[in-house]
Order: sequence, then structure tokens, then C-alpha cells
Amino acid sequence: MKKRLVALAMVSAMLTGLAACGSSSQTTATTAAATEKAAEKPAETTAAATEAAKEEKKEAAASDDTMPDLQTILDWEKDAEVVFKYGELNPDDNINTRAGYMFSKYVHDMSDGRIVIEVNSSSTLGDEKTCLNALQMGGGTVDFYRGNTNSLSDYGFRKLNMFGLPFIFKSRESMWKVLENDELGQAFFTEGVDVGAGMVGITYTDEGARNIFTRNEIKGFSDIKGLKIRVPETQLMMDTMKALGCEPTPISYSELYTSLQSGVVDGAENGYPGYYSNKFYEVAPYYLLSRHTFSPGIILMAQAKWDSLSADDQQILREAGKKASEWNKAQIESEEVELRKKLEDLGVTILEMSDSDVAAAQEACKTVWAGYTEGIEDLLQKVVEVQG
Repeated sequence: MKKRLVALAMVSAMLTGLAACGSSSQTTATTAAATEKAAEKPAETTAAATEAAKEEKKEAAASDDTMPDLQTILDWEKDAEVVFKYGELNPDDNINTRAGYMFSKYVHDMSDGRIVIEVNSSSTLGDEKTCLNALQMGGGTVDFYRGNTNSLSDYGFRKLNMFGLPFIFKSRESMWKVLENDELGQAFFTEGVDVGAGMVGITYTDEGARNIFTRNEIKGFSDIKGLKIRVPETQLMMDTMKALGCEPTPISYSELYTSLQSGVVDGAENGYPGYYSNKFYEVAPYYLLSRHTFSPGIILMAQAKWDSLSADDQQILREAGKKASEWNKAQIESEEVELRKKLEDLGVTILEMSDSDVAAAQEACKTVWAGYTEGIEDLLQKVVEVQG
């Protein structure tokens, strides 16, 4: 920067010297012009430097992975131009909730504090159906919600709903190949607009495969037959549990702990993070690694709120969402290892599925695939092929 200013000063001096060789009138005019140009250049340079400093500040802030808490976010709201409400079912220590906090932080930093997303955990804003209905109605009480792709069929989603099909993904790596594919996962963010659901997808989250856990002792896959298993209030998960030989029982997530405790249901299904952070192990200490659904989460926004934003602010949400996903991906594998160790130390019995049981479960769930992919078989085939 200094070199450029020195160079500009030298050019001005040279112009002044050349003007001295002409007539007095020419000297006056040239000197005035040179002075004006010399004044303009530093102003332009200063403006460019200011913009560059802003960009550097944004990049530095976005690279800082210090997670805010709710009080910090509430403090941000004092200086914000717009505040959005974000709903999450899980408590603050769950990785889905923490991904929401990181999303909030990245949006705040990238917008220079103009946009604040207030994360409300532990079903504070309502259960899953309440939150999705609020998005569909245009937001206000809930503007963002981190949902499960396996819970979207009742709102007209078919493409995103494929990600909730049982055994659709071979592994975490395979899942992310699909989610990051421009013609699949990335293209499906607009499906909620296309089908009239009034929701826009922002980014995906990963809390691992869902597994079945029970109140009473089980030894393996065959022991879950006939058990009353709590599922989210969505038809796809009911059909999946039926296919596996269970009796699906839809119950609000906020009521699950007491339902297990009282025996209203025999068990439920969830990934390691949800099982641990909600302390379900206290009332259902048998955990079968069925891995029946590797359903990614998705951060959804009310379409009406999305449409109210400028293109630049929409881009900020996209970029912040991508960074939140990257943060999530970097954390989840080591977290699962850590949570398994903690659960075993707490006395939880963790059971692996045999290869023959996995094959039997996959075969039983083929009917579920057929029921949810009629007319979009080409997309289903592509989801399978992209995984390799």
C-alpha cells in the first residue's frame, strides 16, 4: 500500500515538473489537474483498502470456531437489523444443536452482525410437526428448523425424503458424496419451493446412523420383533419399523423419555448423539447397532423469510450453512467413538448386528423403497450409483 502511495506521489511530482516547462496558464491548469488527480487517487485507494479490510475481517471471523452460547446470541440481537428464530429438538450438548450454534455464529460474522439467528434448543419452540408447520405458514414463531429428511414425506417432499429410506446409504462417506452432488443433494434444497411446502433447504447435518434401543434386554435383531418402538410422527419411519417387524408408535420427541420410563413404548431409535444427550440410556440401556437409517438432518428456512432477503444475504446463509456442515463433518466421527465409550462406561449394552441379520433387514425394507420412489426411480438409481 505504502509503495503504491509513494508511486502516486512521484507521478504527481513528475507531472508538476513537466508542467513548469510550459506557459504560465498551462502551468496553472496542469497543476490544478494534477492536484485533483492526486487527491482522487488516495481517496480511491482508501476506499479499496477499507473494503479489503472488511473482507479480511469477515474471513478471520469465519475461521474462528469459537462456539457462541444463547446469551451471546441474545447480546448480538441488540445491534442486529434482523433476528430469526431457530428451532431444535435436542439439548445444547447435541451435535445437531451445536451445528446450529455454529451456523448462527458464521451468519453473524459474515453479515457484520446485521443478521442474528437465535437458536432455541430442547423443543423450546415446539415439537417437529409444530416447527415444520410454522415454516410452512411463513415463519415468525419459527423461521429456521433443523429437521430430519425422513420426516418430510408428509409435506410433499419426495426427493429429500429418499435420504430417509432405510439402508439407502452404504456409509457416512457415501452419504456425503450424495449430499454434496450438484445434481442430487445440492439441487434438492429447492424442493420445498417446488412442491409448495413453503420451505427452503440451507445445508445438511450429520448425527450418524439411527439405531434401536430398548427398555428390556435383547440379544440381537430377532428380539425386536413385535416390540412397540417409538418413531417420529412421519409415515416413512412407521413403514420402516413395520418392515423390520416392530410395532411403530409415533410419539413427540419431548415425550419420549417419560414414555420409555412408564412403559408406553418398549423402545425407540436414534443415533449416538441423541441417545446420549437426552439420557435415554437411563431408561433404555440396550442399544442395537441396526444402522437402519443414515438419515441426514437438514436446516430448513421458511420460504417467506428467505424471499424477504437480498441475494447477497441469501448467499451469506448458503456460505454459513456450508461452513456449519464442514464443522459438523469434522466433529461427528470422533464424537461417536467418544460417546460409545461413555455409554459403555455407564453400563449400556451395545450390540452389533450379524451380517446375516443386516442382509435380512435390508431385504425386508425393499418394499419401503418401492413405496416411496415411484416415478423418481431414475433419481434413486443415481443416488445408488454416485455412492460407487
